[in-house]
Amino acid sequence: MIKKIFSLAIVISLFLACSKTDDDKPEEKISPKVVSFDTSQNSSLMFQDDEALEVMTSESRTYSISQVIRIKPIDEKTIEVSNFAPFDIEDAVILATIEGNTQVQLFKIKKIRAHATQKMKYPFVDGISSFLDAENKKVDLSQYKTTGVSPDKIAFDFTGENETILKLKKLKALKWTIKYHNYDPNNDPNNNWMPTTAKDIRRFSGLMLNMGIVFVSDKFKEAFLNEQIIGNDGKTALTLAEKEKAYNDILNHARFNCGKVDKVSGLGGGATLGYAEHILHDFISINAGDITSHEIGHCVGFNHDSNMTYPKTINNVSTGISPVMSRINKDFFAGGLFIVNLQNYYKLSDFQ
Repeated sequence: MIKKIFSLAIVISLFLACSKTDDDKPEEKISPKVVSFDTSQNSSLMFQDDEALEVMTSESRTYSISQVIRIKPIDEKTIEVSNFAPFDIEDAVILATIEGNTQVQLFKIKKIRAHATQKMKYPFVDGISSFLDAENKKVDLSQYKTTGVSPDKIAFDFTGENETILKLKKLKALKWTIKYHNYDPNNDPNNNWMPTTAKDIRRFSGLMLNMGIVFVSDKFKEAFLNEQIIGNDGKTALTLAEKEKAYNDILNHARFNCGKVDKVSGLGGGATLGYAEHILHDFISINAGDITSHEIGHCVGFNHDSNMTYPKTINNVSTGISPVMSRINKDFFAGGLFIVNLQNYYKLSDFQ
């Protein structure tokens, strides 16, 4: 009897062992590769005082304001990671979409310092084959280990959950390409431009972010659409549809070539955008929305007869884009809503 019981136990054990499938095996733990670009050993800095102006104002330094963490393919196996914001960014997950594949979490940046840049190999050519998609499902990219990916077959984005990244993601509504430009290469005293410096560019990078976060806000949109906006004839009020078009023209403006002006507070028109020293110095702590928005009005096609530039007094009330921008800027200062501030900007000496 004992032998029968023992034999039965052995049979049951063998059956249970044989009945196990691959589904019972522990799941492979997949997590994005973690990198940092937070020291001089793992990154270099753009827009520093000793960098050549030709480099700082070159086309290679253009970026989309919605992608201040810019991932740029260098070749099939190498990318350049750059932070075009004047503050450190932490815990950003870089997303990649290879043509014909689902989007994956390519790697995670623990920290990238302000204006840092660095080249690195794609994780999938550097020993990692398994990645996660948006639903945390496994995606195998081992097929690219040897060949890499053609630069025109891959697109990037970034995401994250901290307050800074959530603010930056709101800029997705903007189509702005930003380039810094030297409009006065000969330092001509007779024009309204000054040679652009690294300090100007650093501050401009903050100004554009702060201006952008106001334009995409519900507060600005609502106030602007409720404002009485006068067209280029200086008399006719825009319809709601025309105001919506003007607002969308701001969001969808393709490019700003940003430089430093002299003898005036600003210049704007088409892709040209310039602000004076006092604007670049004051924007981070003082409301300069009347001037910044004035030039944006020019960039989207309005002249001085319209209150898309200078305000117009209607029924004893100052109206136009400048008063709207000034009011919303005050709200942003009061609520700590701007992206760039004196607490996170990395070179406070730029404002001394």
